Amino acid sequence: MLHPIRCLVALILLVSPALAGQQADYTLAFEPGGKRWTVEARFDGRGEEHLDFHFALWTPGAYHTADYGRFVKEFTASDSHGAELAVERLANGHFAVRGTAAAEEVVIRYQADSSSSSIFSNQLIDVESNRIARDYAYVNPVSLFGFLPARAAEPLRLTVRLPKGWKAATALESDDAGRFLAPSYLRFEDSPFLFSPKLEAADFTVAGKAHRVSVHGRKAADVRAIAAGCERIVTAGAKLMKGLPYESYHFLFGFADEAGGSGLEHSFSTLILMNSGTRITAGEHSFWGIVAHEYFHLWCAERIHVETIRKPDLLAPLRTGTIWVNEGITEYFCRHILLHAGFTEPEELLASYLAPDVFPPGVLGAGSWTDVSRAAADWNGMSDVMAFAARMYAVGPRTIFALDMSMRRATGGARGVLDLLHHLDADYAQKDRGFGEDELDDILVAVAGPTAREFFERYIDGEEIPEPAQFLDVIGYRAEGSDVAELEPASEEQLRARRDYFSITGTP
Repeated sequence: MLHPIRCLVALILLVSPALAGQQADYTLAFEPGGKRWTVEARFDGRGEEHLDFHFALWTPGAYHTADYGRFVKEFTASDSHGAELAVERLANGHFAVRGTAAAEEVVIRYQADSSSSSIFSNQLIDVESNRIARDYAYVNPVSLFGFLPARAAEPLRLTVRLPKGWKAATALESDDAGRFLAPSYLRFEDSPFLFSPKLEAADFTVAGKAHRVSVHGRKAADVRAIAAGCERIVTAGAKLMKGLPYESYHFLFGFADEAGGSGLEHSFSTLILMNSGTRITAGEHSFWGIVAHEYFHLWCAERIHVETIRKPDLLAPLRTGTIWVNEGITEYFCRHILLHAGFTEPEELLASYLAPDVFPPGVLGAGSWTDVSRAAADWNGMSDVMAFAARMYAVGPRTIFALDMSMRRATGGARGVLDLLHHLDADYAQKDRGFGEDELDDILVAVAGPTAREFFERYIDGEEIPEPAQFLDVIGYRAEGSDVAELEPASEEQLRARRDYFSITGTP
């Protein structure tokens, strides 16, 4: 017997597309070597007098204000019968579509410039934008696809009209019709696409989780070698972080003459663009370091992060003093992953924290690490990018090393930064919440004791930069120029701290 309330609900769902949760339909088209993308977006009508269609100001992982709407051209809107709807451009990335109250469907069409031609163009890093080349293309979706903020939590699907013979790679699943599916706009924008007529792929499994490596610009033998290296990195990451927080993960690699070596993290994938001449042998840390860095971001940045990033407002500049966690801690642990994956040796790891700066004098500028984090939204040219990179990727790991040693000194070698990450993962990421903007110093104290607050105030929230050589004794080493040597004899406490530091499980 049918329950009358269930029948009523079923009837309402049949006659009301809005309540039935119809998906937004996007279509993307482009031509090899073309200058512009063509995008169509279809939304069911819900009686609103107008629709506000927005393009994001920034992308998670790049942090600065990108203003993607500035690349949008020839924006039009119509109803399902082809009748034109009035459009008002209120800002670069804000279009108001008027007269939509009676429309059963609203169809938005626009073109957008291919925004990237090199590693840094139009004030954008290549991986945070999009590119159409003669033999490949890629899209960071947030850089190209606008959205209705009021419907951002609803599912959508994308049809890509690929050039003949081309293939697409992405972490998103597809339906029987070949449309890519996303449960929300945030998942959509978090899923880059790589297009090429010569995509090569390889698969592997770690901890029961499926992984795919898709590569443009390399032959099948190289793709297999890249996949083997990625498998080693994933295996090390899984042990270091006690498991994998996903069912599948996709590495996207593009090798091209105009690329210089960059990557952008995403929750279930990463897009990495490398120069065509990049070597991929095991000793090439310039390559494998990027891979390990972007992969480790799936924890530190994608899941362990401030609440402001967990639920990002893509229409307002990001302001947070916590980017040092996303970038500095990630760069620190990507080196540990390379160690545990067999790409480097223990002494080589330690020596990397003593290496001289490769940045010109004055690049670092003034301000604390938290100040540099907050200023990321205001990048204005390559000089600002270089200053950010120097603080996060050169000085940052040294600071985290000093923090690690400081924590071990305070706890008799028992706890370090890996314990901090495990705490953040268990108490925040796995509970689907972000930490507070001003909570990190208290979290540090909870994990490592009261002396951690002094370190935070001096070296993270303060302008001092620690000297890593002064902390090596905690694990029984000393500096010899830019190299390290074991202390002889080392105390039992130093040896215990050393075993813990080099342990992949974080225990001696």
